[in-house]
Amino acid sequence: MELKNRPNKLKRIAVIGGSGGIGESIAKRIGQEAIVTVGYNTNREKAEATAQAIRDGGGIADIGVVDICDGESVSNFFSNIQEKWGGIDAIVSATGTAFKIMPLTEIEDDAFQYVVDTDVIGSFNILKRGIPFLKKQGGGSIVHLLTTAILRTLENDAMSSVPKMAVEALIRNAAREYGKEGIRVNGVAPGVIDSYSIHKPHKNKNTLSPAAANVISQTPLGRRGTTDEVAEVTAFLVSGASSYVSGQIIGVDGGFSA
Repeated sequence: MELKNRPNKLKRIAVIGGSGGIGESIAKRIGQEAIVTVGYNTNREKAEATAQAIRDGGGIADIGVVDICDGESVSNFFSNIQEKWGGIDAIVSATGTAFKIMPLTEIEDDAFQYVVDTDVIGSFNILKRGIPFLKKQGGGSIVHLLTTAILRTLENDAMSSVPKMAVEALIRNAAREYGKEGIRVNGVAPGVIDSYSIHKPHKNKNTLSPAAANVISQTPLGRRGTTDEVAEVTAFLVSGASSYVSGQIIGVDGGFSA
Protein backbone atom coordinates (compact mmCIF):
# COMPACT_ATOMS: atom_id res chain seq x y z
CA MET A 1 0.00 0.00 0.00
CA GLU A 2 1.42 3.35 -0.98
CA LEU A 3 0.52 6.34 1.12
CA LYS A 4 1.85 9.39 -0.67
CA ASN A 5 -1.28 11.32 0.28
CA ARG A 6 -0.83 10.95 4.00
CA PRO A 7 -3.77 11.45 6.36
CA ASN A 8 -3.22 14.69 8.29
CA LYS A 9 0.32 14.79 6.89
CA LEU A 10 1.58 12.27 9.44
CA LYS A 11 5.34 12.06 9.77
CA ARG A 12 6.99 8.97 8.32
CA ILE A 13 9.52 7.56 10.76
CA ALA A 14 11.91 4.62 10.49
CA VAL A 15 12.68 2.90 13.80
CA ILE A 16 15.67 0.64 13.20
CA GLY A 17 15.88 -1.95 15.95
CA GLY A 18 12.18 -1.52 16.63
CA SER A 19 11.83 -5.21 17.39
CA GLY A 20 14.12 -4.97 20.45
CA GLY A 21 13.20 -4.20 24.04
CA ILE A 22 13.55 -0.42 24.15
CA GLY A 23 13.06 -0.13 20.38
CA GLU A 24 9.66 -1.79 20.63
CA SER A 25 8.45 0.79 23.14
CA ILE A 26 9.83 3.60 20.98
CA ALA A 27 8.10 2.27 17.87
CA LYS A 28 4.76 1.91 19.69
CA ARG A 29 5.01 5.40 21.23
CA ILE A 30 5.92 7.08 17.95
CA GLY A 31 3.24 5.02 16.22
CA GLN A 32 0.61 6.92 18.21
CA GLU A 33 1.22 10.00 16.08
CA ALA A 34 3.26 8.97 13.04
CA ILE A 35 3.63 6.33 10.36
CA VAL A 36 6.26 3.84 11.49
CA THR A 37 8.46 1.37 9.64
CA VAL A 38 9.93 -1.12 12.09
CA GLY A 39 13.42 -2.08 10.94
CA TYR A 40 14.71 -5.51 11.92
CA ASN A 41 17.69 -7.69 11.09
CA THR A 42 16.72 -11.25 12.04
CA ASN A 43 13.60 -11.15 14.24
CA ARG A 44 10.89 -10.65 11.64
CA GLU A 45 8.23 -12.20 13.89
CA LYS A 46 8.86 -9.70 16.69
CA ALA A 47 8.99 -6.79 14.25
CA GLU A 48 5.65 -7.78 12.76
CA ALA A 49 4.13 -8.15 16.24
CA THR A 50 5.28 -4.60 17.06
CA ALA A 51 3.84 -3.26 13.81
CA GLN A 52 0.58 -5.11 14.40
CA ALA A 53 0.29 -3.63 17.89
CA ILE A 54 0.60 -0.17 16.35
CA ARG A 55 -2.07 -1.01 13.78
CA ASP A 56 -4.33 -2.45 16.49
CA GLY A 57 -4.05 0.89 18.26
CA GLY A 58 -5.27 2.73 15.17
CA GLY A 59 -1.84 3.60 13.79
CA ILE A 60 -0.11 2.89 10.50
CA ALA A 61 2.94 0.64 10.49
CA ASP A 62 4.99 -1.71 8.35
CA ILE A 63 8.25 -3.64 8.73
CA GLY A 64 11.47 -3.77 6.75
CA VAL A 65 14.61 -5.89 6.93
CA VAL A 66 17.94 -4.10 7.30
CA ASP A 67 21.51 -5.06 8.12
CA ILE A 68 23.07 -1.84 9.37
CA CYS A 69 26.59 -3.21 8.83
CA ASP A 70 25.85 -3.44 5.09
CA GLY A 71 25.61 -0.04 3.41
CA GLU A 72 23.63 -1.42 0.47
CA SER A 73 21.10 -3.02 2.82
CA VAL A 74 20.65 0.31 4.63
CA SER A 75 20.18 2.15 1.32
CA ASN A 76 17.61 -0.41 0.19
CA PHE A 77 15.75 -0.12 3.49
CA PHE A 78 15.42 3.64 3.15
CA SER A 79 14.56 3.41 -0.55
CA ASN A 80 11.73 0.99 0.23
CA ILE A 81 10.32 3.38 2.82
CA GLN A 82 10.58 6.26 0.35
CA GLU A 83 8.69 4.24 -2.24
CA LYS A 84 6.00 3.04 0.17
CA TRP A 85 5.26 6.21 2.14
CA GLY A 86 6.52 8.84 -0.29
CA GLY A 87 9.31 10.06 1.96
CA ILE A 88 11.12 9.83 5.31
CA ASP A 89 10.80 12.53 7.98
CA ALA A 90 12.79 11.00 10.84
CA ILE A 91 15.03 8.07 11.69
CA VAL A 92 15.56 6.40 15.06
CA SER A 93 18.41 3.95 15.58
CA ALA A 94 17.59 1.74 18.55
CA THR A 95 19.97 -1.04 17.64
CA GLY A 96 22.12 -2.83 20.17
CA THR A 97 24.90 -5.38 20.40
CA ALA A 98 25.70 -8.08 22.92
CA PHE A 99 28.66 -7.22 25.12
CA LYS A 100 30.31 -8.40 28.31
CA ILE A 101 31.22 -6.40 31.40
CA MET A 102 34.93 -7.07 31.88
CA PRO A 103 38.33 -5.40 32.18
CA LEU A 104 39.68 -3.99 28.93
CA THR A 105 42.66 -6.37 28.78
CA GLU A 106 40.36 -9.40 29.00
CA ILE A 107 38.19 -8.44 26.02
CA GLU A 108 38.60 -10.78 23.07
CA ASP A 109 39.76 -9.07 19.89
CA ASP A 110 36.95 -10.39 17.71
CA ALA A 111 34.31 -9.47 20.30
CA PHE A 112 35.53 -5.87 20.40
CA GLN A 113 35.70 -5.74 16.59
CA TYR A 114 32.09 -6.94 16.45
CA VAL A 115 30.71 -4.17 18.65
CA VAL A 116 32.75 -1.54 16.79
CA ASP A 117 31.50 -2.81 13.43
CA THR A 118 27.89 -2.86 14.59
CA ASP A 119 27.75 0.34 16.64
CA VAL A 120 30.17 2.60 14.78
CA ILE A 121 30.01 1.37 11.18
CA GLY A 122 26.29 0.70 11.53
CA SER A 123 25.62 4.22 12.80
CA PHE A 124 27.83 5.66 10.06
CA ASN A 125 25.80 3.76 7.46
CA ILE A 126 22.51 5.02 8.90
CA LEU A 127 23.68 8.63 8.86
CA LYS A 128 25.40 8.52 5.49
CA ARG A 129 22.50 6.75 3.76
CA GLY A 130 19.67 8.35 5.74
CA ILE A 131 20.57 12.04 5.57
CA PRO A 132 20.02 12.31 1.79
CA PHE A 133 16.44 11.07 2.23
CA LEU A 134 15.74 13.68 4.91
CA LYS A 135 17.22 16.36 2.67
CA LYS A 136 14.60 15.48 0.06
CA GLN A 137 11.93 16.48 2.59
CA GLY A 138 13.65 19.75 3.45
CA GLY A 139 14.95 18.44 6.78
CA GLY A 140 14.13 16.01 9.54
CA SER A 141 15.37 14.40 12.74
CA ILE A 142 17.71 11.52 13.53
CA VAL A 143 18.03 9.98 17.00
CA HIS A 144 20.57 7.35 18.08
CA LEU A 145 20.29 5.39 21.31
CA LEU A 146 23.57 5.37 23.23
CA THR A 147 24.37 4.63 26.89
CA THR A 148 24.76 6.64 30.07
CA ALA A 149 28.35 5.34 30.16
CA ILE A 150 29.34 7.98 27.60
CA LEU A 151 28.29 10.64 30.12
CA ARG A 152 29.92 9.04 33.14
CA THR A 153 32.61 6.44 32.58
CA LEU A 154 31.99 3.02 34.08
CA GLU A 155 34.78 0.59 34.84
CA ASN A 156 34.77 -2.68 32.86
CA ASP A 157 32.39 -1.20 30.30
CA ALA A 158 34.69 -0.48 27.36
CA MET A 159 32.77 -2.79 25.03
CA SER A 160 29.73 -0.56 25.38
CA SER A 161 31.06 2.92 26.09
CA VAL A 162 33.96 3.15 23.62
CA PRO A 163 31.95 2.40 20.44
CA LYS A 164 29.08 4.57 21.65
CA MET A 165 31.50 7.47 22.25
CA ALA A 166 32.45 7.17 18.58
CA VAL A 167 28.76 7.30 17.69
CA GLU A 168 28.46 10.44 19.81
CA ALA A 169 31.16 12.03 17.64
CA LEU A 170 29.23 11.05 14.50
CA ILE A 171 26.07 12.62 15.96
CA ARG A 172 27.79 15.91 16.76
CA ASN A 173 29.54 16.07 13.38
CA ALA A 174 26.34 15.34 11.48
CA ALA A 175 24.43 17.95 13.53
CA ARG A 176 26.97 20.63 12.65
CA GLU A 177 27.33 19.66 9.01
CA TYR A 178 23.65 19.30 8.11
CA GLY A 179 21.90 21.77 10.41
CA LYS A 180 21.64 24.24 7.55
CA GLU A 181 19.71 21.58 5.66
CA GLY A 182 17.12 21.52 8.44
CA ILE A 183 18.38 18.20 9.78
CA ARG A 184 18.65 17.70 13.54
CA VAL A 185 20.73 14.85 15.00
CA ASN A 186 20.63 13.88 18.68
CA GLY A 187 21.36 11.01 21.02
CA VAL A 188 19.51 9.43 23.93
CA ALA A 189 21.69 7.87 26.64
CA PRO A 190 19.68 5.46 28.83
CA GLY A 191 20.84 4.24 32.19
CA VAL A 192 19.66 0.95 33.67
CA ILE A 193 16.30 0.29 32.01
CA ASP A 194 13.64 -2.21 33.01
CA SER A 195 13.65 -4.27 29.83
CA TYR A 196 14.64 -7.57 28.36
CA SER A 197 17.98 -7.18 26.61
CA ILE A 198 20.46 -9.27 24.68
CA HIS A 199 23.09 -7.59 26.84
CA LYS A 200 21.83 -9.28 30.00
CA PRO A 201 23.11 -12.72 31.02
CA HIS A 202 19.74 -13.55 32.54
CA LYS A 203 16.26 -13.94 31.15
CA ASN A 204 14.30 -12.34 33.97
CA LYS A 205 14.06 -8.56 33.58
CA ASN A 206 13.31 -8.32 37.31
CA THR A 207 16.81 -9.57 38.11
CA LEU A 208 19.62 -7.02 38.40
CA SER A 209 23.18 -7.93 37.45
CA PRO A 210 25.89 -6.79 39.89
CA ALA A 211 26.95 -4.07 37.42
CA ALA A 212 23.38 -2.77 37.09
CA ALA A 213 22.86 -2.89 40.85
CA ASN A 214 26.03 -0.81 41.27
CA VAL A 215 24.68 1.84 38.89
CA ILE A 216 21.30 1.94 40.64
CA SER A 217 23.04 2.40 44.00
CA GLN A 218 24.58 5.60 42.57
CA THR A 219 21.41 6.83 40.83
CA PRO A 220 19.69 9.75 42.60
CA LEU A 221 16.20 8.56 41.66
CA GLY A 222 17.11 5.16 43.12
CA ARG A 223 15.40 2.97 40.55
CA ARG A 224 15.58 1.63 37.03
CA GLY A 225 14.03 3.58 34.22
CA THR A 226 11.26 2.17 32.06
CA THR A 227 11.28 1.64 28.33
CA ASP A 228 8.33 4.02 28.12
CA GLU A 229 10.41 6.79 29.72
CA VAL A 230 13.09 6.35 27.06
CA ALA A 231 10.40 6.26 24.38
CA GLU A 232 8.89 9.56 25.53
CA VAL A 233 12.21 11.39 25.23
CA THR A 234 12.84 9.83 21.81
CA ALA A 235 9.36 10.83 20.62
CA PHE A 236 10.08 14.38 21.78
CA LEU A 237 13.30 14.49 19.76
CA VAL A 238 11.59 13.48 16.51
CA SER A 239 8.70 15.88 17.09
CA GLY A 240 8.33 19.56 16.28
CA ALA A 241 8.49 20.30 20.02
CA SER A 242 12.27 19.83 19.83
CA SER A 243 12.74 21.97 16.72
CA TYR A 244 15.72 23.87 18.22
CA VAL A 245 17.45 20.85 19.77
CA SER A 246 20.36 19.38 17.82
CA GLY A 247 23.76 17.89 18.51
CA GLN A 248 22.71 16.97 22.05
CA ILE A 249 23.06 13.81 24.12
CA ILE A 250 20.17 13.54 26.57
CA GLY A 251 20.68 11.22 29.52
CA VAL A 252 17.65 9.20 30.60
CA ASP A 253 19.39 7.72 33.61
CA GLY A 254 17.66 8.93 36.76
CA GLY A 255 20.47 11.40 37.42
CA PHE A 256 23.29 8.83 37.42
CA SER A 257 25.46 10.98 35.13
CA ALA A 258 24.90 14.19 37.11
